Amino acid sequence: MSRRTHLAVWLTVVFLLVGVLLIKIPTFANLYINSLIREINKRGLVWYHARGTNSLGGERFVVFYQDGQQREAAVVLDAAEGFYPVLARNFGFDIQGPVPVLLYAEREALNQSFGWPADANTVGVYWAGSIRVLSPAVWIDPLEAEADYDHYFHEMGPMAHEIAHLFVDYLSRGNCPRWFNEGVAQYQEYLLTGFQFGEPRFFSLENAYTLEELQYFDQLEDQNLAYHQCFSLVYFLVEQHGWPVVVRVLEALGRGASLAIAMQDELGLDLNTLDGEWKRWAAYQEA
Repeated sequence: MSRRTHLAVWLTVVFLLVGVLLIKIPTFANLYINSLIREINKRGLVWYHARGTNSLGGERFVVFYQDGQQREAAVVLDAAEGFYPVLARNFGFDIQGPVPVLLYAEREALNQSFGWPADANTVGVYWAGSIRVLSPAVWIDPLEAEADYDHYFHEMGPMAHEIAHLFVDYLSRGNCPRWFNEGVAQYQEYLLTGFQFGEPRFFSLENAYTLEELQYFDQLEDQNLAYHQCFSLVYFLVEQHGWPVVVRVLEALGRGASLAIAMQDELGLDLNTLDGEWKRWAAYQEA
């Protein structure tokens, strides 16, 4: 069987499993299907690209890259391996097996791999046990980065954020609302790099989305506002109740609970009450 045929078979299996998720089946069964898709995709990518693609491997990650990208691959791998131990400690979980990181030399190619518009402003994406990254050479201005190219990528690049998504996926087994997933990833990115979409304490409530609207995170018109809001919500949650409660909520999601039930069980609060407390906190910060 040719390498191309192997790839076709692997992609067919993954997409068939994704199709199963579109059928209404019990959440408990979905947890296993999500986990199965992730492991098939993760291991399939490693197997496929190891048979003819340049690679640079570390203890936890393996970066696959094109000719001429070895320096960028080394920068990406160094960032990934550097962030992993802290994130593993924060989430209380250790991920087995190499995590594939695919390095793209062109923004259009990265966007095309997900069917996005060619001009979408994307530098990193997590999906099903794998991370896809736009080469730093494409978006880092050498003059802006000056001599400390590696440090600039660590601080401004997507690795901390995308690896946090990886941990959320494992703990929740794919059963995590998009807005909460993004809020958690941003919070960990903020801890590790200081990067933020906006000051979490100072959020303008005038244009805030409702929690019901946040359920449709990717369809929201103002994405910057949506990212800022979910970061502020998770930041508030950690400040008022502690980071361990976030991990316990993710673990409850991984056992099949809804976010509402997980929050009620772990915090004793329903989502509406939590939303109200966050708004009072945000309003007090502005006062």
